[in-house]
Amino acid sequence: MNIIELKKISKSYKTNIGNFEILKNINFKIDKKKSIFLFGPSGCGKSTLLNIITGLDVPDKGSILYEGKSIKENHMELLKKDIGIIFQDHYLISELNVLDNIKLKYQNISEINEILNYFKIDDLKLKFPNQLSNGQKQRVCVARAMVSRPKLLIADEPTSYLDRENADLVINLILDACKNFDLSTVIASHDISFKSNFDYSYTIENNSLIKC
Repeated sequence: MNIIELKKISKSYKTNIGNFEILKNINFKIDKKKSIFLFGPSGCGKSTLLNIITGLDVPDKGSILYEGKSIKENHMELLKKDIGIIFQDHYLISELNVLDNIKLKYQNISEINEILNYFKIDDLKLKFPNQLSNGQKQRVCVARAMVSRPKLLIADEPTSYLDRENADLVINLILDACKNFDLSTVIASHDISFKSNFDYSYTIENNSLIKC
């Protein structure tokens, strides 16, 4: 059974020289408890597709179904609980420590402590973002995205600011956590070396989604 289904999705943006089409007639299903790798160069449409999946962007044409129902009907509630998002940038508030940054998303302290313990970063919870390495920041972002126990985890270039060792660590951390918590996940990256770690992989070429 799929958790998300996109039907005939198209998206274009207005530019100074006319409309720029980035996605055309995309059909895409995300099966429950499966991992999907979405790869391709910058500008090919990966982020646009992820934003449409999460309801952060709206397609020009087509529909998005979440467990058989239109995501437009309740996408804000889905974002709060059922969809966890890891952005390319950390979006950690510098004036708040790790615990308070996560509390902005989810207020249950015992469950926050559980997820911090799971990712072995409980010793960081009173530290501020400027006291963390890039790898630590991204692990905090993974914990923040998963603290509400979502059904679907979306990650947009989560390793772009990391060295090879930390990039591998973060990808494996996400995939292991998704298996342990029975989540579906879609991770976008320009780094094709991660492909073999996933159940399915896709790329975007000439505005179309291609399974590979």
